[in-house]
Amino acid sequence: MTTAQESIFKYADGYTHANFIQENFTPKFLEEANATLRAEAEQKCNANLQCVFDFIFTGNEQLARETERTEELAVRANEAASTFNCKMKMMIWRYLTKRYIELHYY
Repeated sequence: MTTAQESIFKYADGYTHANFIQENFTPKFLEEANATLRAEAEQKCNANLQCVFDFIFTGNEQLARETERTEELAVRANEAASTFNCKMKMMIWRYLTKRYIELHYY
């Protein structure tokens, strides 16, 4: 766990380190998941690891599918960006990062 002084992130107006820290957070690992639930998640998520994780630990299939779609968009954008200059890659990365944060934190 980081402190506000250790954080390397810059925060948008109105946000601080405290908005993103969960002091009682306990990490979860797929290896701990129920085997039956994991098999169901892998089927529903087409074995997309990020989708599987979200499905198992949130129980929210819609969120898991959005995660899968976001991952697919990121892969496609990365493939397309490989032909663009560095500035264009940064613009795409910022858009996808913002979309990921909106889906998972708001």
